[in-house]
Amino acid sequence: MEDQWRIAEYDPKWKELFLEIGRRLREALGDAAIRIDHVGSTSIPGMPAKPIIDIQISVADLEPVVAYREKIESLGFVFRPDNPDRTKRYFRERPGERRTHIHVRRHGSFAEQLTLLFRDYLRCHPDDGKRYADEKRRLMQLYKDDRAKYAEGKGPIVWDILQRAHVWSQETGWMPGESDA
Repeated sequence: MEDQWRIAEYDPKWKELFLEIGRRLREALGDAAIRIDHVGSTSIPGMPAKPIIDIQISVADLEPVVAYREKIESLGFVFRPDNPDRTKRYFRERPGERRTHIHVRRHGSFAEQLTLLFRDYLRCHPDDGKRYADEKRRLMQLYKDDRAKYAEGKGPIVWDILQRAHVWSQETGWMPGESDA
């Protein structure tokens, strides 16, 4: 398995990987998934990223987890009940499999919308995408052995970009497009 704790140059295969997993998720979940979206840096064409596919599944309600858990697990993903973020339910690949993070969020929630806004803004603003990529590279050099500090270090630039994205959303009347899968 390739080392996925690194910043890799953009790979168009990331979209293909998402589409394959997204199709399988759509088949398994059916109407239980209101949206299935490719999110995170691998979803932004040209963006260097950790080569980990992030998928956001939007559901009507997070509870009961049983409404979607077994369907996602049937595809080889593992539910992570220890996730401290109460705005989502989190699944990962089985050990030894290609890294994939699945974030299940309530449709229409702040967390769901913020994730889609961040992605869409960066897709439309390559200069901010470059700033973000440069900062991720810098942080990876500083904290290659400390994932928590790497993630924490991204906070200031993420909030700066989100402020810009907020203004852009108001100027354009941004709304999430169609689901990716």
